[in-house]
Amino acid sequence: MNIAQSSPLYEYWNSDQDENDDKKRLLMLNHKEPASNLFRNEPYKWENLYQSVLKNVISGDDSSIKGLMVLLSTISKKEKDIVLNSLEDLLDKHVIYKLRNVKYKDIKSSKNFYTALRILLTIFFNPYDLELKKEPKHLYEKTGMFFYKFRKKFYQISEI
Repeated sequence: MNIAQSSPLYEYWNSDQDENDDKKRLLMLNHKEPASNLFRNEPYKWENLYQSVLKNVISGDDSSIKGLMVLLSTISKKEKDIVLNSLEDLLDKHVIYKLRNVKYKDIKSSKNFYTALRILLTIFFNPYDLELKKEPKHLYEKTGMFFYKFRKKFYQISEI
């Protein structure tokens, strides 16, 4: 399993993203978590953050574990368990244990300007080729779709 496939939104990105798909996506929501507004209202941003932060954790960046914990807290316990089971092949057992059993509020944050900048650029440039099938609302969604379409056209031209 790869990073994209481990995401609770994997099926959503491969769907028509219509009203029924949105309802299915919202069933995964943890309504008790304040940060769940991100998952509810901005799935494009949530997914970019998820893949970026998970990539950092896989590469050994322990300071990104708290970010992954926050993102996983926005989905229901059932969905979180499904995600964590799928991540067992990608992450160290100690990290999985932490993600399952430690509350993110109990972990001290470390500020890393480089990581924050990289994640911000990820949201605007859409390196994970997420396709929004609805009209983009936010500037980062518009730039992300621009780069998605540009890469798609570029790859089509290069294959000729």
